[in-house]
Amino acid sequence: MGFSSMATSRKFFLVLLLIFAAINLVDFVFYGQSLRNLFGAAGFALMAYGWHKHIRPISIGGAVLALGSIVAKYLA
Repeated sequence: MGFSSMATSRKFFLVLLLIFAAINLVDFVFYGQSLRNLFGAAGFALMAYGWHKHIRPISIGGAVLALGSIVAKYLA
């Protein structure tokens, strides 16, 4: 597994995180303005930013926000 395949998998994960952020943002804007959707969008966007810039604390903070929004959706 060479360097180019690692870069491709990193790009795929980055795009996946950005898609999840966009889905949560669209859900917030058009389907009810629930704060958990806004926190989910911010969390996935922070995870993508931290992943892209290699800043681990930002990625962890984004993961906490994203997981919190998922937990709030299914437990509340």
